[in-house]
Amino acid sequence: MADLEAESRQWETQDQVDACLQETGVTPDQVNRWRREGLLPPVKQVAEAYRGSVVLYPSGTCAQIKAAQSLFLRKNRVDYVGLHLWRQGFAVAERHWRPRLKRLGEWADRTLKILPWMVARSDRDEDAETLADKAAHFPLDNFVFSRIVRRLDSSELPMLFRVLIETATRTFESFETPVTGDTRSGDETAIIKAFDLGESERLNIMGNSPQWLEELPSVLQNLSSALALGTLASAADAPATEIAQARSDAANVLELVLALFEVFQWVFGDKAGGIRLSAWIARKAPDGFGDGIVLVMLRLRIVPGAILSSEEIAAMAMESRKMLCDVREIQRLGRDDHRFKIVFSKKEIRAALRDPISVKRWISAVEKARNGL
Repeated sequence: MADLEAESRQWETQDQVDACLQETGVTPDQVNRWRREGLLPPVKQVAEAYRGSVVLYPSGTCAQIKAAQSLFLRKNRVDYVGLHLWRQGFAVAERHWRPRLKRLGEWADRTLKILPWMVARSDRDEDAETLADKAAHFPLDNFVFSRIVRRLDSSELPMLFRVLIETATRTFESFETPVTGDTRSGDETAIIKAFDLGESERLNIMGNSPQWLEELPSVLQNLSSALALGTLASAADAPATEIAQARSDAANVLELVLALFEVFQWVFGDKAGGIRLSAWIARKAPDGFGDGIVLVMLRLRIVPGAILSSEEIAAMAMESRKMLCDVREIQRLGRDDHRFKIVFSKKEIRAALRDPISVKRWISAVEKARNGL
């Protein structure tokens, strides 16, 4: 009896699940069907001496039932619900996520395999256009990429494509040397403009600006190295636990970006310190883009020092959630409580972030406002 009680604490009981069904209106037949369809994990039946047996449900089953119901209301398709349950971190059958990762990896590998041949063919004739020049003329209907290239003029597009092609063909080493008198080369400037990163240079937090632009070369080098270490299709064959961790890493990164965007947009303006495009992609990109991030995460994990540990990424995502909650509370108080109208204004907060001394002054002003002074 003691062993059963100890095990029950690690699972959810029939009573808990019944209460969940009553709350949501989901029927036992629906639960059984969802389990057959791989949308819910298997249950465990535990024999109890002299009293038959009890059914135990994996921890998180009630939350998964609620999430499944919500997704079915959004789109009544099993494949859609299965994919998005997995994206939210729930355990579902592999058929809802592994085959689509594999298909995307195989498609990407075919594209990456043909690129070097296309580059070599373009380079045979020195008078002909390079592959980057030709790519700049192609009409683009990709949902994400069309948003990126629209930021550049016709003279900058070939430089963007050169960097992207070199990264994809595992040959990127560095940006070109800047022309005398310029601080950046044309291709580096094109990348910064295309990904809307320039505003980060003007971002001032505690007297410092984020080092995002300085990290650009190493980011591209790491990505190029990751693609050289194996195919993306083989990444989709990784153990389920590794893929689940990459999925969680990707989800945490996207959550971090969205939280920072909301905070930075409110404090620093619409360009949000250079992460406006990243946030737009995190919100709007189609499902295939999310699959691609998972595959890339799996490959980057092989490159030493390419990305932070999963624990560090998760901790940063948690801190971003706390920061966002704090900022929303500051907004509420600045709007609804006359005592904080001035100290919780964007102007005052932006000024407070200049340096540690300014922060101390601002905290003192907040205390005075709280005390009605």
